[in-house]
Amino acid sequence: MRWIIGVDRKQAAAALGWVKALAAQFDLSRVAWIRIDMGRGRYRGVYGRCWWPTKKLPMFRISCQVPGPYPTVVQTVRKPLYPGPDGRWPPVPKGCHVRGYGRDPRTGRVWLKLGAQTLLRDINEGIVWIFGHELYHFLRQTRQIAGRNTEAYADEFADWCLLRFRCCADRPPAAASWRSQ
Repeated sequence: MRWIIGVDRKQAAAALGWVKALAAQFDLSRVAWIRIDMGRGRYRGVYGRCWWPTKKLPMFRISCQVPGPYPTVVQTVRKPLYPGPDGRWPPVPKGCHVRGYGRDPRTGRVWLKLGAQTLLRDINEGIVWIFGHELYHFLRQTRQIAGRNTEAYADEFADWCLLRFRCCADRPPAAASWRSQ
């Protein structure tokens, strides 16, 4: 596995060391490369992708772009909210907003789609957040971490990584502590 770094290493030193130490806690033998760069000029903020293996390229690839500008706000997805047994909706959690409604046509089950925002203050926070998000997709697909492989869970893991980075940028958390928070 190789790292492809296309950001200013001095400016992003704290984040690069932190994400490498976090990644070292997992089996990355099925990852061809991890790229962290400034993007292709098409989007702002942070974005990325976790490519799954194909016949042509039988390895995972993780790509994280952090063009900024900073500070930047990321629109995140939260786990849906379901009505209680009495049919009433529980309150929307603090910091969340309703993005819409969902309904399963087969069962008739309904839910509220929730969203939130995460503030990324600088490029270091941008790297940690998007890396955490994309790493989650790989870890879940390879069954190295609990949860469901959805955007809500990936955003939750990314927010968890960001909080730990803000607290202790000199050392990454033990990844096993994620679901015991």
